[in-house]
Amino acid sequence: MKQKLILSLFAAAALVASAQSQGYKDGIEYYKAGQFENARTILNNTLNNTETNKSLALYYLGQVALELNEKQAAKDYFEKGIAADPNCGYNYVGLGALDLLNGQASQANDNFKKAQGLAKKDNELIVAIARAYYNADPVKYANDIEKTLNKARKSSKYQEPSIYILEGDMLADNKDWGNAAGKYEMAITYDKDNPEGYVKYANTYFNVNKDYAIGKLEELYNRAPNSALATRELAEKYYQGHHWNKAADLYGKYIQNPNHFPEDKARYSVLLYWGNKYDQSKKVAQEILAQDPSNFLMQRMVFLNDAALGNDDVAAAEGKKFIEGNPNGRFSANDFTTYSDVLTKLGQDSLALIQYEKAVSLEPDNTELISGLSAAYTKAGAKNNKYYGKAADTFASYLSKVEEPSSNDYFDASRRYLNASATSAPEDSVLRKQYAEKGIEYINQTIERATPNPTLYQFKARLYIAGNNNHINQEAIDTYKQMLDLLDQDPANKDPQNPKNKLKLYEEAARFNYAYCGTVLKDKEKTAEAAKTLKEITDLINGTAE
Repeated sequence: MKQKLILSLFAAAALVASAQSQGYKDGIEYYKAGQFENARTILNNTLNNTETNKSLALYYLGQVALELNEKQAAKDYFEKGIAADPNCGYNYVGLGALDLLNGQASQANDNFKKAQGLAKKDNELIVAIARAYYNADPVKYANDIEKTLNKARKSSKYQEPSIYILEGDMLADNKDWGNAAGKYEMAITYDKDNPEGYVKYANTYFNVNKDYAIGKLEELYNRAPNSALATRELAEKYYQGHHWNKAADLYGKYIQNPNHFPEDKARYSVLLYWGNKYDQSKKVAQEILAQDPSNFLMQRMVFLNDAALGNDDVAAAEGKKFIEGNPNGRFSANDFTTYSDVLTKLGQDSLALIQYEKAVSLEPDNTELISGLSAAYTKAGAKNNKYYGKAADTFASYLSKVEEPSSNDYFDASRRYLNASATSAPEDSVLRKQYAEKGIEYINQTIERATPNPTLYQFKARLYIAGNNNHINQEAIDTYKQMLDLLDQDPANKDPQNPKNKLKLYEEAARFNYAYCGTVLKDKEKTAEAAKTLKEITDLINGTAE
C-alpha cells in the first residue's frame, strides 16, 4: 500500500512538473527570442530528460555556441546531434553555418543539401539555412539569402512564420522598427502560438506603445501559460510598465516553473517590494539569504522592507550591516536616503545627514536629492543652528541645476538664507551679512516673478535686519513701508472682523518702526508717533480699539 502511495505521489509530481514546464522546448524558445545564455542554461539542464529530443536540443546548443563565437564547442554539439539522430537535418544546417563562418562556402552548401534531403517538407529548416547565410555575411550572401527565402515562400505558400521572423530581424538590425514589428506580426498571423513572434514584436513595439505591447504578450501567455519565456517576458514588461502588482503576481507563478533561473527569485522579491508587499518580499529575500548569506541584493531587500514596515530599530541595524559590510558594494542613492530616513526617525540626525550626503555624492545632478538634503539640513537646524547655512547653500546648488526655477523655489531659498543669517553667532557678522545678501537676491527674484504679496516684503525686511546683526536699519524700514503700501490697498487687511486680516503684519512693521525711531534715530517726536501707531494696531488686535 505504501509503495502504491509513493508511486502515485511521483506520478502526481510528474503531472505538476509537466503542467509547469515545457522542458527543453523552453530552451529553444529562449534561443529564438535571442536570449542565448538563458537558452543554454535550460537546454543543458534538460538535455538528458526522457522527453527531450536530444538531437534537436544539441543543435540549439550548437547555435548558441555559434552566437557566442565558440566555434569548436558548436562543432562538437552538431556532431553529437548527428550521432544522436542521423536523420535530424538541423545539425547539418549547424555544420553548414559553421562552414560559412570559416569561409568554406562549398562545404557549407554540401551540408545544407544533406539537411534538406532529410527534411524535404520542413520549411523552417530552409529558413534556418537562410539565417545561416545572413549571420555569416548579409552582403556577401545576399543572393543566397533571397534565393533560400524564396524557396521557403514557395514551398509554404508564404505561410511559414519563420520567414517573417528572419525578415523582421533583418529590418530590426537596420533600426527599421516599424516594419520589423509588422513582420513579427505577420509571423503571429500564420502561427498564433509562435512565442518568438510575440516576444520580438513586444520588444520592438514597447517604446512606442507599452500597453499594446503588453497586450500582445498577454495573448501569448493566455495561449501558452506553461511557456517559461511567455510568463517571464510578460512579467518583465509588467515591471517595465510599472504594473508592480501584476509583475509580482506573475513572477510568483513563474518561479514555480522548473525552468526559471536562480536570479528570478531575487527579482520576485524586488517586485513584491515595489508592489508594497513588504512582508512577502522580506520572506523571499530571507529564503535566498539562508542559502546565500552574502547576496548583496537580498541584504538590501531585507533592509528596505523593514524600513518600509516601520521596523526602525531593526532596519537601522540592518542598514548599518548592509552598508558597512559591503565596502565594494554598488549602492544606490535610495539605499542611503532610506537609511538616513530610518536614522532620522530614531533621532540620530547627524548620522542621518552623513548618509544623505552619500546619496547626493552618488547622483550630484539629481535635483530631487539635493532639495531633499537641503530640507534635511533645515530640519537638523532646529537642534543645531550650524546646519541652516548648509541648508541654504545646498538649496542654492539645487537652484543652479534646475532649468526653470519657480518663484516658490526662489522664495524657499530666501527663507533658508534668512534662517542661516538670523541664527549665526553675533561674532560672525560678516557671515550673517553674506547670508542675508544672498537671501535678498533670491527674494528680489521672487518679487519679480510673483504676484504682489506683502509677505515677500516682510521676509525681505527680516533679511535686512538679520544681516545687520539682528538690528533694525533703514533698509528694513523702507521695505516695511513697501509692505504697508501693499496692505493699505485693501481695507479688509486692517479690519479685525475679517478672519483673513493682516493685522499681525501691520503690528510687525509698527514694532520695528518704533524700535528704529527710539534706538537708531533717537527722535522723541517720531518715537512718540510710532508708539501711537503701534498702540492703534495692538488695540485692533486685542479688540480694545475705540
